[in-house]
Amino acid sequence: MAFLDNSGDIILDAVLTDAGRQRMARGEFKIVKYALSDEEINYKLFNSTHPSGSAFSDLQIMQTPILEAFTNNTSLMKTKLVSINRNNLLYMPIFRSNTKRNVSKPVENTDSFRIFADQNTSDHFTSTDIEALTGYHYGTVGTVNNQLKRMISVDQGLETSGNPPITSDMPDDLIETAFLIRMDHRLLRFYASDGDGANIGQRANSFVDDDAIATYYISNTDACVTGPRDLYRDQLNNDLSARPNTLTIVKDKEMFDGPLGPRLNLAPKTSIQVQQSSALFDELGNNGTEVITGASGASLASGTYKFIDTLVNVVGVTTGYSIDIPVRIIKKN
Repeated sequence: MAFLDNSGDIILDAVLTDAGRQRMARGEFKIVKYALSDEEINYKLFNSTHPSGSAFSDLQIMQTPILEAFTNNTSLMKTKLVSINRNNLLYMPIFRSNTKRNVSKPVENTDSFRIFADQNTSDHFTSTDIEALTGYHYGTVGTVNNQLKRMISVDQGLETSGNPPITSDMPDDLIETAFLIRMDHRLLRFYASDGDGANIGQRANSFVDDDAIATYYISNTDACVTGPRDLYRDQLNNDLSARPNTLTIVKDKEMFDGPLGPRLNLAPKTSIQVQQSSALFDELGNNGTEVITGASGASLASGTYKFIDTLVNVVGVTTGYSIDIPVRIIKKN
């Protein structure tokens, strides 16, 4: 839904997404919830020193063109509006991909992850040294025990410059109670584990839309969601004699210096189509060369491969905050 014109009478243009039209065709369409977004708004345009006075401070914002409604649900509402019943908030929580824990670090000097498409690819690139590198994940389940403990971790927290500190509790109404995870169903499946990386299993998706994007709903009671990291606070409280050193250890693994929310741990695996065929790589991907470099700078393995770049999108149900995680699926030629 969007405004067609905001210069006079307010006219709304409402269209159904592809998924909405499908449900209407089946006689199952019923509006039970709605969400609002300020996708087009740039709040930096607010001019508190406008020469015409404070009444004109938001003039540029009010005159911002609004997108006409369109039906691709994957392109809509990436910045949702939320209602919070208090006005004393100094900070809103955000998400970050955890790059500090060895089990969840991306490929060195990047913010992205690599997933081996199949057993043939992982056998080509695998070596004892590669097992010690970060950011490389096996696309098939149960290949190497060490790889089962690797995951993509999305952390929620407050960036407060330490005031309030990391040892404080995050307000209950800001803690994520559930997550929406979206990924291309042609390419990936959502696997997850408990907080220690054991017992990896596939999660069932809620639905797959007409663009082949699968949506998974994961509540904070799922084993793949850890936190808020009470264990760390307990560790700090119980280890008062070594508190400064313990706090340093905790901060070395955390992405925020303020109160912590939950952590979502993902272990995406490749689809059967990706494992058994190159068709999707020919249609959606490209060719390249992968050179894996060890800690000493020496090349451990290299080879020509096909690759597909995709994203894993995570949205917080409570705050509406969204983060995209870059993933490259590689397949040995």
